[in-house]
Amino acid sequence: MLLCLLVAVTVHAQVNKSQYKPPVSLDSTRRTQQLHQRDSLEALRPKVVPDTSHHPLTDTTRRLRADSTRRIQPRDSLHRPQPHNPADSMVIVDNGLRLGIDISRFVVKYFQPYRTDITFTADYRWKPDLYLAAEFGYNNTQHSDTNYTYKGNGMFISVGVDKNFLKRNNGFERHMFYGGARYGFAHMSYEIPAYTIYGNYWAQPGENGVTGSYPKTSVNVHWIELLLGFKAEIFHNFFLGWSIHDRIMINNVAGSAFPPLVVPGYGTGNKRNQFDMQYTISYLIPLNKIAVPAFPKKKKPKPEPKR
Repeated sequence: MLLCLLVAVTVHAQVNKSQYKPPVSLDSTRRTQQLHQRDSLEALRPKVVPDTSHHPLTDTTRRLRADSTRRIQPRDSLHRPQPHNPADSMVIVDNGLRLGIDISRFVVKYFQPYRTDITFTADYRWKPDLYLAAEFGYNNTQHSDTNYTYKGNGMFISVGVDKNFLKRNNGFERHMFYGGARYGFAHMSYEIPAYTIYGNYWAQPGENGVTGSYPKTSVNVHWIELLLGFKAEIFHNFFLGWSIHDRIMINNVAGSAFPPLVVPGYGTGNKRNQFDMQYTISYLIPLNKIAVPAFPKKKKPKPEPKR
């Protein structure tokens, strides 16, 4: 009976196996065709690209890339920014024509009443420490004593440059300790209406001396002038100063038979070398502006010697 049961179960299993049908599936060829059709539809479909031109992350990325590119690119040394140096900074100050008068000529008038001198000074700041300078004036000399009578007058002018050697604390200071050079020229006329040379050697019998006169003569005098001086601004645009002058005559007027007693702007006419001193009061007439260093330039330290 057991054997009959085993045979029945085996037959039933074979019948069910023959009636089983697997689910429907696509073969490989049909599956490949469907994939190609989907790719074609995806290619024809328009793609939407998001606008990232104003996106903050995009801007930041763009700046970072530009900065990195700028750092990598070589830069010419001439366009490389230099470190800030306070000594190289500039300030704008008033500039103009400074006019003055030599008050020492009035002192000379007190000790030598026979001569009258008037001297004016002028300078203009061309560079921060370089000045164009000039002097001009007039002289009149009237002298008379028992030996001779003298009359002379004329005008003069001298032009040159002044160099300021004073180191300022800042660009607004206008004090000066300067040296300069001038070329001087004077045109004058003089005469000796009467003179007397006392002595028995030249005198005629019965006379105490020789008398005569020197006619009116016009002369031109040239000289070179070196000077050293100081000017201080005591009030705004108001200056006091002094200067020492050494004048060397070029043409030999001093060697003539009757040299002039006084040469305008030069001094005593019978000397080839003349020293003089002046005291001036001057005022600056503002005309324009000039740029000057705000602070004095410091000297570069000397390199230490190698050991």
